Amino acid sequence: MSGSRSVLTHLALTVVGFLVAGAAGGLLWERLSDPTAGLTYDNQWYLEPAGPDVAFQSVALFVVIAFPLGVVLASVAALWRDGEMATVLTVLVAAAAAGLVMYAVGTSLGPPDPQVLAAGSPDYTPLPGGLGLTAPDRGRTPWMSTALAAFPAGAMTGLVGMFLFGTQGLARRSRG
Repeated sequence: MSGSRSVLTHLALTVVGFLVAGAAGGLLWERLSDPTAGLTYDNQWYLEPAGPDVAFQSVALFVVIAFPLGVVLASVAALWRDGEMATVLTVLVAAAAAGLVMYAVGTSLGPPDPQVLAAGSPDYTPLPGGLGLTAPDRGRTPWMSTALAAFPAGAMTGLVGMFLFGTQGLARRSRG
């Protein structure tokens, strides 16, 4: 009974750790992000200067923060060598939730959606761009992006690395 309680405690701590790290990652994402500049015209917001490299910086920063966080947290979770399958499933679900938490915290702290603010604003009004994982075009859902897979991808990379190359992964067992 104490063995299963120990595994459940480990899994619960793993989930909590991922969620806290997701919130911290969202805070870091918002703090390090340089809002894109734009102008309003005809009740719409446009990047100024326009270009995919300008719109992509928020997405790139999200991935640069989320992937390593996933690797580190999963590597720490993999140090516990009991219940590997439960650990893999828990880390995968917790990492996906942490990515969503990171997005929610970052966007709630960042500037509001410029497309909403552009409606009713006079033409050529400068507005900062909001944090999002897609281009800030009208009609796009700002969270619908493959960048949300960065946290789980990093976590799976960390688990595979630890399970294969961790301290016990390549240990030779005696044959006699």
